[in-house]
Amino acid sequence: MLFSLRMRMRMRLRMRMRMRAWEREGPGGLSALRDRLPDRRVVHHAHAAFLPGGARESATRPDSWSVDVWEFETDLYTDQVVRWSTGRRVGGVIDVRASGTVEGAVTAAFAAACAQAVDRAKDPGKFGDGEER
Repeated sequence: MLFSLRMRMRMRLRMRMRMRAWEREGPGGLSALRDRLPDRRVVHHAHAAFLPGGARESATRPDSWSVDVWEFETDLYTDQVVRWSTGRRVGGVIDVRASGTVEGAVTAAFAAACAQAVDRAKDPGKFGDGEER
């Protein structure tokens, strides 16, 4: 019992020493810690894919969904009302993505992005997608 008490005390001392060393010498020291609670909000997402010719690819996941996201989840987080994009994958499939904090704005932007994707799939040269890469 005395042995385990001594061991625990040594372990605590080592831990305190490591923490102090990190605070002094670590990357950024204490300033590397956040000085505020990270932002968290509901972000609405929408996704679709269009085949060459403009037909919509059938997908197993839903077109749109909403999630609670922390600001350090950079692939999902946004503080913008809406942002959207279309992109061409190898093989000519056009990806459509929209996300934002206002569900109505995301829905409207997603509809506009889908219209652009259909146009882009039907006429790739119009958007500079004419050559396979």
